[in-house]
Amino acid sequence: MSAPPTWPPTVDVPSLSVRWEGLVIVIDEQTINTFLHRATRRVPEVSGIQVEADGGVLGLTIKVKKGVRFPLKSRVTSIRFRDGWLGFSLDELKVFGFVPIPPWVIKRIVAHQPPGFAFFYPEDRVVVLNLSTVLPPELSLEVREVRCENGEIRIAFGPSRLRLDRLVEAIDRDPFDLD
Repeated sequence: MSAPPTWPPTVDVPSLSVRWEGLVIVIDEQTINTFLHRATRRVPEVSGIQVEADGGVLGLTIKVKKGVRFPLKSRVTSIRFRDGWLGFSLDELKVFGFVPIPPWVIKRIVAHQPPGFAFFYPEDRVVVLNLSTVLPPELSLEVREVRCENGEIRIAFGPSRLRLDRLVEAIDRDPFDLD
């Protein structure tokens, strides 16, 4: 009995990959707020931070204590994920709902994160997080849609994949070989 012939994959089908389409993940406000509280606990100017997902908008409220406590409000206008980096754009921070203020508080929050984890581009009001330390670099995700309603953030992914090159290489190695 002969082995079935093997053909190399076509250009549109990457080899050594697991692919999927139509994945939707749901994250509730409480989960995101827990992460935000931990990320801002060492920022002395921030007394509270909270997201609210409702009506198609992901709102952000930061309570600042700079002499007097006052809330700053903004909203996330877009979310992108690529090569282990999560980026999101913010509207202008406003106090009293209409007075824009410089984004110094976002700069302070980013400055208090571990080195290389968070970056802020004030001219575009974009925050970028390096998730490559917790997600495999072989993971490629395409964000198609983000919906915020009823206290949940639903992220729909398009065609995505996980490359298996390192797994295949690891199978070929003897784990007890010291060389």
